[in-house]
Amino acid sequence: MIYCPKCGIKNDEDSLFCKRCGFPLDENPENYNEPSTKKHKEKRLKAKTKTKNKTKIKYKNNNEKQKGKMSFFQSFMMLFFILLSICALGAAAFLGYYIYQNQNIVVPNVIGYTYEDAERTLKEAKLQVQMIEKITQDETEVGLVIKQNKKAGSKVMENTVIKLTVGVLDTKITVPDVEDLPLDEALKLLNKNNIKYEIKYETSDEENIVLKQSIKAGKKIENTETVIITVSKKDETENIPQTDIEENPENTTNDNQTSDISN
Repeated sequence: MIYCPKCGIKNDEDSLFCKRCGFPLDENPENYNEPSTKKHKEKRLKAKTKTKNKTKIKYKNNNEKQKGKMSFFQSFMMLFFILLSICALGAAAFLGYYIYQNQNIVVPNVIGYTYEDAERTLKEAKLQVQMIEKITQDETEVGLVIKQNKKAGSKVMENTVIKLTVGVLDTKITVPDVEDLPLDEALKLLNKNNIKYEIKYETSDEENIVLKQSIKAGKKIENTETVIITVSKKDETENIPQTDIEENPENTTNDNQTSDISN
């Protein structure tokens, strides 16, 4: 019997190739008689461990190369961000110094001034002005500066806009309800609220009663608007007595004569 040196299986003495793996067999069968399967297994295990060790070493080398590349990229990015931060800090410092050097105009106090006087004062200080109107009920505040957005004494740059709040009298008024009131009471109520009005008459059974108003009660209007009130008035033609023409023939003749004379 001949043992295959590759797989260790028994073959016939006259076999030229292994019947399992096809490995060529030596012509001298004595060379293959003594080897055992254990030796072949040990050789195969050694070959496997060698291949495993080789692959592990290669993998480690690849990881080391990748780590080296990543560390270089990370260090480069870190250096880039450091330089960028330094540039940003330098620009911010320069801008702050520039603003500090140019904020040398002291804001004057113009509260209580008329808007015209406040505007002139601020423009003389090389500042811009913007008016903001605020409705007020206090007549003493009308047309005067009651607030400024930049405090007096603070420093600002040239051409800074100073917002001035100016008191403006509320020109809107509320329309009262005068419907179904007598005319004299309705007029007193309209005059009390400083509302302009216009009277229109409409024939009705009642006398001098407000039938309707052109603007609804409770609505706010400008003091320049006019409210039209419709007042009832009796028909005067009902009180005129009717005369019979046939009973007064003299009147007809006189009328005819006068018409002839006029002609």
